[in-house]
Amino acid sequence: MPNDPPIKEARAFTTKFNGIAREIINDIGVSLPITPQNKNDFSSVEIHQTKALWDTGATNSAITQTIIQKLKLVPIGQAQVQHAKGISNSDVFLVNIYLPNKFAIPFVRVTEATNIAGHFDIIVGMDIIALGDLSITNFNKKTTVSFRMPSMQEIDYINRIGPTHVEMKVGRNEKCPCGSGKKYKYCHGINF
Repeated sequence: MPNDPPIKEARAFTTKFNGIAREIINDIGVSLPITPQNKNDFSSVEIHQTKALWDTGATNSAITQTIIQKLKLVPIGQAQVQHAKGISNSDVFLVNIYLPNKFAIPFVRVTEATNIAGHFDIIVGMDIIALGDLSITNFNKKTTVSFRMPSMQEIDYINRIGPTHVEMKVGRNEKCPCGSGKKYKYCHGINF
């Protein structure tokens, strides 16, 4: 069609978990906010590999003191951040972020995250998630997370061609397919 926007080449990755994931954590890279001599060649950039939590509830991305010390980052300013314990001022830093598909996002403004409980050093917030399409599925009791950049099309599970659900026949006294261990009639079989 003549009025359609040109299709952009997307970069994507998929992370699969054994079982239902309670949090989305995957490998990610971070470096100083530098641009290599060759615009597309980041092989000369020293990238620190770590773990990241993907958090749609976080407006912006954040890093721990561990990353700040390893990269010897210097703050470029301060920002007010809202977190579980209220609102506080936090140092702001510039970094490059490298997604699992080795796609680089240069000059990301991140704040220092304090009191992180978990095995990760970066929180990927909506500032990065909003650059693309994120999809999380839990088919066959296994979580699969896919992310692509840039956004290429709307993902709508209701308004699509084909069936919108698979009809399951579960007996009232059988175990619920959600994996709770309860009988279906006491779990998702309850009629309100």
